[in-house]
Amino acid sequence: MPGVAAFPVGDIAFLSLLFNFYGYYLPIFLYAAWTPLALYELSEDRLSSNSSKIIWTLFILLVPLLGAAIYHIFFADRIHVAVRSSMIFGGILTTVFVLTYLSFSL
Repeated sequence: MPGVAAFPVGDIAFLSLLFNFYGYYLPIFLYAAWTPLALYELSEDRLSSNSSKIIWTLFILLVPLLGAAIYHIFFADRIHVAVRSSMIFGGILTTVFVLTYLSFSL
């Protein structure tokens, strides 16, 4: 087949291909996990005023990963501390690990 030799997949190492996939999609996965959870927790907060909720909503949506991470680290209180810290710091450490591996493999 003439099209098979044009894209030599066998030459690419499996780990390099896997980490390139994760390096590309991991921020999207983290955004999809952190943002709805932050917005849900913000909507359930009965002590905050409506103006602070609007400001936090805009900050979470307009500063994609950083806004939700800051909200979860400093202001979220409904989720258990162990779950929240493993979610945020696990995502950050995984991203740092993947980007470090990709920087050394290139």
